Amino acid sequence: MSGRKYIVLTTDYGNERLAAAAVSGTPVNISSMAVGDGGGTLPVPSPSQTGLINEKYRGQLNKLFIADDAANVIEAEMIMPPQIGGYWLREVALFDDEGKCVAAGNMPETYKPLLAEGSGRYQVIRMQMQVSSTADVETLIDPSVVLATTESVKAAEDAAKDYADEQLGEHEQSRNHPDATLEAKGFTQLSSATDSDSEKLAATPAAIKAAIKEAVEEAVSQAWELDNPVGTSRLFNQNLNPNERWPWSTWEYAGEHLTIRTAKADGSDVGTQGGSDTVTIGRNNLPAEEINVSGTAQDTDLGTKRTKLGGKHVHHGVPKRNSDYELGGNNRVFFDPYQEGDTDEAGEHDHEMELGPHGHPVSGKTDALGQGQAVSIVERHKLQMLWHRVA
Repeated sequence: MSGRKYIVLTTDYGNERLAAAAVSGTPVNISSMAVGDGGGTLPVPSPSQTGLINEKYRGQLNKLFIADDAANVIEAEMIMPPQIGGYWLREVALFDDEGKCVAAGNMPETYKPLLAEGSGRYQVIRMQMQVSSTADVETLIDPSVVLATTESVKAAEDAAKDYADEQLGEHEQSRNHPDATLEAKGFTQLSSATDSDSEKLAATPAAIKAAIKEAVEEAVSQAWELDNPVGTSRLFNQNLNPNERWPWSTWEYAGEHLTIRTAKADGSDVGTQGGSDTVTIGRNNLPAEEINVSGTAQDTDLGTKRTKLGGKHVHHGVPKRNSDYELGGNNRVFFDPYQEGDTDEAGEHDHEMELGPHGHPVSGKTDALGQGQAVSIVERHKLQMLWHRVA
């Protein structure tokens, strides 16, 4: 075994199930197959495996049959549809109806393309395994379940042709040439139509081939439609026009130099545009702050000033005269310091006043610098081609 690069072996669990089947007479029901990429390298299978290193796809078996009865070899077959893929295949395993790994192996590295990558195909994976007795494994060849591969159709075609040649050779020697019915053999007319509902005409190989081609094309088309419904958006990192790539559909370009943002969850604003790539900063964008100002004005020497002429007048604010001149030895005038009075009236005159240097304290606030409104900017981004499917 060590000299072989690609091997398949029964796991410890598989050996236990097959041994139990040999004793009980109840065959093991192997129902599914899985494939994986091995984590990026070609793995070496081990009997202790309970699954794959990095499983990528698991599907129901298309067929499970005895490939070599004398050598006790069974063959399992699984078909991967075109819409599955986008990874490398390096490992394969079989699982029973309980989902446990019965056998594991590696396989030649092959890439399974994804239909959305522009190349899709049905991938047929076959795995052969030698058992102690083929009777311990329940085979699966149910025409209502099996999907015919091109190879199996060709084999069936060849077998049918050989059988027909043999029967026709015998029939040519007989005189019994009845028409074929659903219940009995006989002669029938061939037809290459792929849309006929007749139960009396026999399909030619060309009709079978055409029917398979139509079925595959329809399956590919349906898978593409499921993956690209109307309303889909696609980004391309190259100059690619989906109207040319997929001419049966219609796409529109989203617009140039736009940043994509998510819409409302209810979809009410999907497709609307907003924002701007430029902005002008005005006073309303500055912070709404006021600056406190306080201090004292510089001293100014106003010097000496004279008042204007005021005509004849008196001045108030001197002690009040209590009495006029006294008659006696000396003339005296008495003033009461507790009451205010006026001076004697003087003729028209002005006054000289010494103002001197002085200053004034100053305090207050400036106007607000701005209104504190937000400034819109364009974030860092990468430009790609964005298309929307509209039909």
